[in-house]
Amino acid sequence: MSKKLKPRIVVLTGGIGSGKSKAESLFKSLGIFTIDADEVSNKLLQKGEVGYKRIVHRFGKDILNESGDLDRLKIRELIFTNTKKKVEIESILHPEIQKTMEKDLVKATSPYCIKTIPLWYELHGLERPEQIWKIIVIETPFLVRRERAIRRSLKDLKTFDLIIRNQANDEQRRQIADNLIINDSNIESLDSQVKKIHEEYTIYLSNE
Repeated sequence: MSKKLKPRIVVLTGGIGSGKSKAESLFKSLGIFTIDADEVSNKLLQKGEVGYKRIVHRFGKDILNESGDLDRLKIRELIFTNTKKKVEIESILHPEIQKTMEKDLVKATSPYCIKTIPLWYELHGLERPEQIWKIIVIETPFLVRRERAIRRSLKDLKTFDLIIRNQANDEQRRQIADNLIINDSNIESLDSQVKKIHEEYTIYLSNE
């Protein structure tokens, strides 16, 4: 019996509000296995989960809201206003996120899989781990991204402003891109770009 080949790993990254989740869903609709670092992080931070327990143990109950859940805005403010606490929170979450994503990867049956990791550049800079096959960067004009945050809520706008000051810029992310998606139009345009990349990858892999 032939050994099952591991799928090639493709990182999808981009700034807040750039449309990563939508692009990821389009790849998924094409039969590609996807894993989202934000979704994994959100699960780890739910009440009773390992991330929740470790953060409450380290920062105390002041980090909780009235319902006993982690106050996500407080956590973001800690991360973006206090370098020491940012490192502490990342040291708690990032290994757990990576462990969970690697575990989920075993389920993949598609020839490549998408790992959606918003802070890829911030974590790795120009370095690329050998297991990463391709990096897709998605870009959206700044004002469009900010408008999306405003439409959601003023709380999201505050979060947006905190995050944007601490994220890599488009020029930095372009340096690591094998493929660039410009999400400045409509869903049809985004869908077309995703399908073009998918076709490029599947043709290459089918000829290996």
